[in-house]
Amino acid sequence: MSALLEIIKEEIRESGPISFCRFVELSLFHPQHGYYSSGKARIGKKGDFYTAPSVHRSFGETISRFLAEASLLLGEEKFVVVESGASGGQLASDILGALRENHPDLYLKTDYVMSEISPAAVQAAKEKLQGHEERVRWTDSPFKTTEDGFCGVVIANEFLDSLPFHRLKSDRGEIREVFLSLRDGKIGEVLRDPETEGVYEFSKRYLEGYAQGEEAEACLLAGKWLAEVGAALQKGFVLCIDYGSLAPELYSPQRRKGTFRCFYRHELSSDPYMRVGEQDITADVNFSELMRVGDTLGLATAKYTTQGQFLVDWGILEIFKTYDKPQNQRDRLAAKTLFMPEFMGRKFKVLLQSKGFSSEELAGLNKCQAFRIML
Repeated sequence: MSALLEIIKEEIRESGPISFCRFVELSLFHPQHGYYSSGKARIGKKGDFYTAPSVHRSFGETISRFLAEASLLLGEEKFVVVESGASGGQLASDILGALRENHPDLYLKTDYVMSEISPAAVQAAKEKLQGHEERVRWTDSPFKTTEDGFCGVVIANEFLDSLPFHRLKSDRGEIREVFLSLRDGKIGEVLRDPETEGVYEFSKRYLEGYAQGEEAEACLLAGKWLAEVGAALQKGFVLCIDYGSLAPELYSPQRRKGTFRCFYRHELSSDPYMRVGEQDITADVNFSELMRVGDTLGLATAKYTTQGQFLVDWGILEIFKTYDKPQNQRDRLAAKTLFMPEFMGRKFKVLLQSKGFSSEELAGLNKCQAFRIML
């Protein structure tokens, strides 16, 4: 038995049943044994899953093009970029490298804030970002990203799907929550009335009409994160990139088995109680909820599209054309993975929210490329 599993069982013995959300929190973020906080999270070919930055540097280079345009709209002397869930620093390295090469003046006024709770990931990122030390700051709180009143861009690339979530299930006409108890020393699931503030309201917004046994996830922490970011951001953008959907699709009759799953060495699993602390546990992002929360904070939805379309709009095809020699075939294949719809191009979505701009000021962000990757 893993040490973390025993810690979870002991908490149940002492306090009674715990929510599935609490189980995910401990599994991923326990200080010593959590999948992310302990440094066990592995990204890339030899890891548990891929992220876009781990696939190819053109992802970060393309985002740097958007950042250059955003900085012009802001017109500030200092350009703040906050990356939530910065992990091992690959995206930051690619963005800062591209800015230094293609926009040297902007690079020199960029203040890049790395938000990451894992000491192991921070250490890896510091090694990755050697040469950019004067441009980088660090914070270990994803909910307090930087000083209040800053102007800039907040990036959350595959961050929100890593946050703990509640599991909800329809039971005899009522939406109830999945809790964990002990049966003969083993973890078992039980249904109870929701106890966390906001879960019931979430279910009323999105889960009306669910039939017996149908289930869904509710990630309240995503809204909490956005509320903290929106309160601190005086003017600028929030750029969220993740797998997920708008509510009508996410909670459609065809998807009422829920979306949560586990990843271990690129193998997909639906059993969160095996390899506790050794595997990723994740669920699709509800982008409608982010839009709803954003509206209450003055964060207007500037764009909702696919990752593929966003990358095409901001010039990844121009970058792709530079890989036209035989020795660049590996680069071509990797870059295609990022934007082609059969790979990451359609599965991942992009939500761009803005604060402090008029619609006329944002007109230049509405690119119109012939290559279309629709939702």
